[in-house]
Amino acid sequence: MSNDGNNLKFPRRALVRKGMTTLAKGMLSLLTDIDSNGLERLPKHGPIILAGNHAAVLEAVMMAAYCPGTVEFISTGDIPLDPNYAFIVNTYGVIPVNRGNLDRKGLNLALNVLKQGGILGIFPEGGIWNPAQMQAQIGVAWLSYQAQVPIIPIGFGGVHGGLEKALQFKQPKLSINVGELIPPVSIMDDEASLKTNLETAARHILTEIKALIPEDDLRQYRLQANVVYHLEVDVFSHKSDLTLPDHLQVSHGSVYARFLYNPTMMDVLIRNLHLPLKPLKKVDYQTKLTPVVKAWDAILAYLEDNPGFFTYRFGIEDGLAMKKALIELRNLSKWAEKSGYALTLTPHRRYQNANTGALVLEQGGCFPKCM
Repeated sequence: MSNDGNNLKFPRRALVRKGMTTLAKGMLSLLTDIDSNGLERLPKHGPIILAGNHAAVLEAVMMAAYCPGTVEFISTGDIPLDPNYAFIVNTYGVIPVNRGNLDRKGLNLALNVLKQGGILGIFPEGGIWNPAQMQAQIGVAWLSYQAQVPIIPIGFGGVHGGLEKALQFKQPKLSINVGELIPPVSIMDDEASLKTNLETAARHILTEIKALIPEDDLRQYRLQANVVYHLEVDVFSHKSDLTLPDHLQVSHGSVYARFLYNPTMMDVLIRNLHLPLKPLKKVDYQTKLTPVVKAWDAILAYLEDNPGFFTYRFGIEDGLAMKKALIELRNLSKWAEKSGYALTLTPHRRYQNANTGALVLEQGGCFPKCM
């Protein structure tokens, strides 16, 4: 194996990967009930890109296990790997890409694999915080365009919670549906920019993937429409006529409320990055606000190292607003504690159930088990 920073010799770790994929396929056959369609379309050799939906770790396991060739995966490089799976992922070996920040090195390594006739595994949604509801990231289209290689779309079903059920011997029903070959990405609109063309191609690729996801899974993911977030901020004092100064107003609270309804994102910050975020779970008539301020400070400090964390997940506007919200809340809390006032922060979420049309009102946030 050779890796000089810009080149990665493919295939690598052949014996280790063969052993791991053989074991994985055996375990999947033993512990799950898998329905497969179109496996004959999976290649022994590349250059080719395998692109699938992403809701859990099982998609990568299934892609590697059922592809007759060796798959080189693109994986997260902007955050540490989930400690539950880090050893397995590091043993197999992946190409880390710093999502949300310009990472030419990671993309060039992936491109180099394709130029060597490799098979590249990628999940165009770029994460699992909102499965089947996210925009396609343009990396898959850029790689196909630059290397002029085709893409095979793959739809996985039953993966959300599937691994936990399998390890409990509950025989979860999984599915893998392999679609028809998508030709290499090309410029379709000469008057549009390259980025616009790649965005259009990426959306098309993701549409082809979604068409292969079982409807039951899509219904499970497609729960919310017209979502609105709001953060209710209440300051209590012995003065009945307390008015917050203008410089202490929280004007970006809605995006902070959105964060408090994203357990996957909070789980990453706590378990992968070890940030002390547990005090965020309950801010209800608190006068001792130092723990929650430390939590916000920890997130802000992390953003100095990884400024793209929220912009990648929330979009540019809300991602930048998130940082402003943390600063506003920190300033307000420090002032309230110094003044002897109590503070209550209540996140609200309103949405329509996408399957029934019913209006749903929630408050209090949605937090991961680790909190």
